[in-house]
Amino acid sequence: MSINNQTLEQLEYLLSKLSRVFPPNEENRIMTDISFQAKSDTGELNLLDDDDQLLATTVIPDWINYNQEDFVDVVIDTLKEFALNHKSDFEELSILHPYTLVLVDDEKETISEIYEVDDESIIIDHEDLMQGLDADLDAFIDKLLKD
Repeated sequence: MSINNQTLEQLEYLLSKLSRVFPPNEENRIMTDISFQAKSDTGELNLLDDDDQLLATTVIPDWINYNQEDFVDVVIDTLKEFALNHKSDFEELSILHPYTLVLVDDEKETISEIYEVDDESIIIDHEDLMQGLDADLDAFIDKLLKD
């Protein structure tokens, strides 16, 4: 997927607003996560902190009145691609590590983790991390019960 120029400009605008709130060279780092909240009827994309305080907002024209069922998937893919392409900018924010960028719904419930910044590693997409864990645990329990 490729982000079009207009969407890229709006996302970069949000990142610049975020950089003003959490300047890269600030020594006093703040503990928070950042939430994205997208609205398909208005195309609005909001950035919120842990206290649900609005940090910045913009409108993504391609998302205005987006009535397709894949809206959330489009938002997730777009935000993940943007985060990957701007990871150094996100890493430099004066936010205490580790922190995450998440997509939330209207009730501020997490829909998807977009990006995680950690001092040791950066995990962009870790959906496969837990894959197969149930089978491994079942095999372990079966072995214990047999002994």
